[in-house]
Amino acid sequence: GKFDQYKRDIPYATLGQAFQNLTRQILGQGEAEVGHWRNRLNEAVGSNGQLIVNLIPEVEDIIGPQPMVPELPAQDAQIRFQGVFGRFIRAFACAERPLVLFLDDLQWLDAGTISLLQSFLATPSLQNLLLVGSYRDNEVGPAHPLTRALVAIRELGVPVHDIVLAPLQVDDVARLIGEAMHAEPVDVLSLAQFILEKTGGNPFFTVEFLKMLAEERHLTFDPMRRSWRHDIASLHEACFSDSVVDLMVSKIERVSDLAQVALKQFACFGNSASTAMLARVGGTSDAQVHRSFADAVEAGLVFRREHGYAFLHDRVQEAAYALIPAEERAAAHLRIGRMFSTNVTAADLEQNVFEIVNQYNRAAGLVDDPAEREGVVEFNLIAGRRAKTSSAYASALTYLSMGSAMLGGEAWETHYSLKFALESNLAECEFLTGDTDSAKERLSNLSRLAATLSDRAAVTWLRVTLFTALDQSDMAVQICLDYLRNVGIDWTPHPTRDQTRSEYDRLLARIGDSPIESLIDLPLLTDIDRRAT
Repeated sequence: GKFDQYKRDIPYATLGQAFQNLTRQILGQGEAEVGHWRNRLNEAVGSNGQLIVNLIPEVEDIIGPQPMVPELPAQDAQIRFQGVFGRFIRAFACAERPLVLFLDDLQWLDAGTISLLQSFLATPSLQNLLLVGSYRDNEVGPAHPLTRALVAIRELGVPVHDIVLAPLQVDDVARLIGEAMHAEPVDVLSLAQFILEKTGGNPFFTVEFLKMLAEERHLTFDPMRRSWRHDIASLHEACFSDSVVDLMVSKIERVSDLAQVALKQFACFGNSASTAMLARVGGTSDAQVHRSFADAVEAGLVFRREHGYAFLHDRVQEAAYALIPAEERAAAHLRIGRMFSTNVTAADLEQNVFEIVNQYNRAAGLVDDPAEREGVVEFNLIAGRRAKTSSAYASALTYLSMGSAMLGGEAWETHYSLKFALESNLAECEFLTGDTDSAKERLSNLSRLAATLSDRAAVTWLRVTLFTALDQSDMAVQICLDYLRNVGIDWTPHPTRDQTRSEYDRLLARIGDSPIESLIDLPLLTDIDRRAT
């Protein structure tokens, strides 16, 4: 698949990163200020703080451990999550301290993030927020989810301003080169035109191409004349790649072997990673990680953050990944997945489940040990459920589909509970993402394959919800009555008045002379099948 699939792997990753940085700013302040934010955020999230912690684990360091949230039907859960996240944002955005969110690479946002942005931007009470987003318009067509979301946001009356950044023109490149070489733009016009032809006016490519010319001595400094020199005829005869990735590959190949190994391993993670994560996977110390990346930092390939490293540009990441032979990439991901999952604690799994499962899923074909394969399936189920809880249904579909495919059809006999959990969650996510035909077919199959009464009840409820949403209430009623008939409750879809009165009389006879208030003293229902019904 496309290399940019890395960007879509973790639901809400872009939003999570933005608020992760904001959270770290708060934690770096004094205890009084942290206490202020603790009160403010706890008031905003109420008893649903765990939904925010699932998205931004660092928030727990401010608001403390949170109670588990009760499960709700998926549509209700989505409304709850969007409401809690909206209040969370409003806690930061106030008149005396407006909030500015910058989200890069919107063309790669997962559907869940786009839906979440659309929901909170449509909230009238949300004020004092400026959202700045950037995306490559050549990768966003009329059918792209971002395009549809922007149209919907505008229709709600939210002001949206477009700033179109065109490619650099020859005069721009000449000014850039002139300032870099301490020359007049007119004196480097031919060089600017040559670079423009090679880079298409892409700013990042232009800067890197200019650096490459100097590094390979196509540009030389004359100390006697105190000026830079170049031979435009020789440049036209030389062989240069027209690909920014190929250019970055050659640049990576010029750093030390130690740095190259570190970069290739780093590229398997995505655009950024913590120092602790890189040290754990490399089996080294934090200090060794910093030594490994020293050359790459100096070469401008990555930059060091407070808690880790990030690639300068996604094209640098792509180039580093390209250095791993295609036939060795799956093995590299498998090694990282195993390193993460070995002796993993429940806390580590909760924190890193998406990273673990993404590594394993890129190496699924190499996982042939049955026990390990079952573990990967369970990781996909955990990730799928967690994404679903956060209303990231498209991401959940990816994990659940992978888990079910890895189990195969024979799992109905060998791993029934695991297979049922994957398939029932899949059907629910298909329904919630609008793929109703697939949801109907999957639920129909599940109604035949469900082996327990409680599972049949769960499938029945999903089918009732689906057909009700499709405005096919007659079908929903029939499905429900068919289930009840199988448990000994035989109701007609169109009862007569006498049948209805008979049911009321039977119920009232069982209550007898007891006051209605006494019903609350009856024991809670514990039978699993009756509760399911």
